[in-house]
Amino acid sequence: LATTMVEIGKSLNRNTVAIISDMSEPLGYSVGNALEIKEVIASLHGHGPKDLMDLCYTSGAIMLKQAHITDDENKAREMLKEAIDSGKAFEVFCDMVKAQGGDVSYILNPEKFEVSKNVIELKAEKDGYIKEINALGIGEAAMKLGAGRETLEDIIDMSAGIVLAHKVGDFVQKGDLLCTAYTNKEDVDNVLEEIVDAYEFSDDPVWALPVIREIIS
Repeated sequence: LATTMVEIGKSLNRNTVAIISDMSEPLGYSVGNALEIKEVIASLHGHGPKDLMDLCYTSGAIMLKQAHITDDENKAREMLKEAIDSGKAFEVFCDMVKAQGGDVSYILNPEKFEVSKNVIELKAEKDGYIKEINALGIGEAAMKLGAGRETLEDIIDMSAGIVLAHKVGDFVQKGDLLCTAYTNKEDVDNVLEEIVDAYEFSDDPVWALPVIREIIS
């Protein structure tokens, strides 16, 4: 599909590039509307998760080269890092929110975002290396907590979702925090079981796959 899309772009004389990225586990740590925005804000302050930032730097570098701002991959990445380190990227993000009628005070003060009344910590039930965090399972569980729509009539709870404490490859001991569930719903025991079931453990060391699998141009 990616190859076909790139070919379509080229047939229309457009510089088109596709990034095949790994989605076997959630990108970053946060799943859910406000939770993800908080992670975005942290990332623009230079505190983003490695996999998320790898994807941002790769896609950003490609766009800088497509725009003929630089032809050098390393230079492009340096420019992106400088934009974050200097605060310019965060400033532009605030301008974008303001231009679309958003309340920038939430971006400047993330603590203003509503926090779900039920904040539930899920702990590891045994020692081991995290072998898998099923992205689809986590996504569906977050939806059931209120972060998405199961039917057209459902109302999205912007505060609901899941924040991971560890990623694939990390070693956890029994009792360590795996993730935190946020919801305003009351009867979610079945959903919490689904979250735990999304994790697979190994007694042997596990290495996470790189987030960028392939670039098609």
